[in-house]
Order: sequence, then structure tokens, then C-alpha cells
Amino acid sequence: MNRRAALIGALLATFRTPATWPLALASFLIRGGIALVLVPIVVLPTTVGIGNVFGPALASIAFGSISGGLIGMAVVSALAVLGWLVTGGWLAAALEVEGIRIVADDDGVRSLGRPADEPASGGSAGLATRILAARAVAFIPLAVALAFGTVRVVVVAYRELTSPLDTSTPIVQRVLGETPEVVIAVILAWMVGEMLGAVAARRMVLAGDGVGTALRAAIATCLRHPVSNLVRFWLPNAVLLMVLVVGATAAASAWSAVGDVLAGSADLMAAVAVVVLFVAVWLVGLALIALVSAWRAAVWTVAEVAREGTFGGSTDRRPGDWRADHSSATL
Repeated sequence: MNRRAALIGALLATFRTPATWPLALASFLIRGGIALVLVPIVVLPTTVGIGNVFGPALASIAFGSISGGLIGMAVVSALAVLGWLVTGGWLAAALEVEGIRIVADDDGVRSLGRPADEPASGGSAGLATRILAARAVAFIPLAVALAFGTVRVVVVAYRELTSPLDTSTPIVQRVLGETPEVVIAVILAWMVGEMLGAVAARRMVLAGDGVGTALRAAIATCLRHPVSNLVRFWLPNAVLLMVLVVGATAAASAWSAVGDVLAGSADLMAAVAVVVLFVAVWLVGLALIALVSAWRAAVWTVAEVAREGTFGGSTDRRPGDWRADHSSATL
């Protein structure tokens, strides 16, 4: 199956399986997308505010003087992040299992290579645990990049907070502009982890592979078909990014209008209308995110289902035999 056919086939499968939309949306939100969704209604801190909160801690780290309170806060924060990664990652993996099964059991997708009577192996809980483990291994390069990159970012952030050279530029933009290698390393590591995790998850659900076998198969698949896998990764993510930007811009404008109306002397009907508009814009944005997220997940499922067979080739000994369970040749 070529790249275009896989992308279009996944999109058609997504429309045929609307049950995957809320699953994909929930998985996206649990894995950190909730922060992107809340951006339009969250007031971002100013440079002065960031400096007041993190300045003393960064100064202590920079001068090698770390207090017990700072260590305690770091430990609590690390445990909270670890708990969210494990619990949220397991829930997202469980949702991913159901989404993979729904798409793989679709008649149009099933005819590509997976026999109709072949059940997806393993229970949902066990599969979710294995997928979580596989994704954790796949994201080790990202963890390493974040660990080394954090040190570099902290040093640059401290310098910008204490003696900035350009106060007209937002501090985030200044810090990122001075640490491009960190940004590149994190993006590359995230890309590799997502690709390996996506392929490995489908190998475990569809073929019953173990964690190690699925990861080895994922690495081999990415190495044998680098262009196809890069397209499957970047195209849906680019569409998702576009939806996020457009949706966030529209929601931010609607939220600003809500604030203006509530702060002014507008009548009740106008206030209600603006609030309803904001809710409608936000819900439409969530619906689009759900659709694109489901398509993004279906792309990997369709590609893996097609790879299991030979364009739906028959398993009968005599060429051309017809089987009613859709496992006959579809070439």
C-alpha cells in the first residue's frame, strides 16, 4: 500500500468509525493536549512574574547553593510528574488499544490484510501495560534530551532573568533562540519515540507481540520505510497543529469578547450570546481535534494492517479461491 492510499484509507476509516473520535480526543488530552486546549483562557505570566517565582531558585542552582526546601519541592514535583506519566500514560494506552481494535475491525480496513476471524490478542489491561512499557522505552532518547537540555535552558534562563540584553522580546522566545540545539534534539527524540511507540502498539494489539519483539519490529519498519513513516508522522501532526492554532486563535478571540462584555455594561442577552458563542467555538475546536487525532492514530493502524498481509492476499493454497470472510485477494 502506498503512502497516499494509507492516508486516504485511514481518513475514510476514521469517518466510518466515529467511536474512535472521543477515544482519540481523550488520549490526546491525557498525554498533555489539555494544556494546549486551555491556552486561550489562561493568562500567561509576565517576565517579572516568572522572575519573582523562579529567580531565587535559579540563582541558588547557578551558585551551587541548593536549600532543603528547594530539594523537597523538586522531589514532590518529580513524583507528581511521574505519577501523571504512569497513570495518564496507562489510561491513554488503554484508550489506544480500543481505538486500534475498532479501526482494525472495520470492514474496509480488515479487507486490506487482516482476516475477519483473527481476534486481537490479549486483554485491554495487559495490552495497555505493555504499550506503556514500550512507549517508555521508545521515549528514553527524549528523556535524555530533556535532561541535558534542561541544564542548558536553566543557565540561559537565569542569565536572561538577571541581566537581559533585550527586554522587548518575550523571555521564552529569547531562551529558545539561544538554545536551538535543545529544541532540535527534543523534536527529533519526540518524533522517534512517537513513531516507534505507534508501530509497536499496533504490533502488540494486532499480532500479539511482546514488548521487545514489537519494538524490534518497529525499529525495522522505520528503518526499511523511513519516508513513508515520516509522512505518516508529520502530515497528520501538521494538520493537527493547524487545527490547534486556528482553534486557539478563535477561542482566544471569543474569550476576550466574553471578558469585554462581562466587564462592561452590556445587557444580559448580549452576555449570554457571547458566552454561548465562546462555548460553541471551543466545542467545535474539540470536535476537530478529535477527528484529526483519530485520523492520526488510524494512519498507523491501517498501515500495520496492510503490512500483515499482501494487499489482502488469500491464504488458500489454490490461487484465486474466494472466501466469504474477506480474506480473499483484493489486489
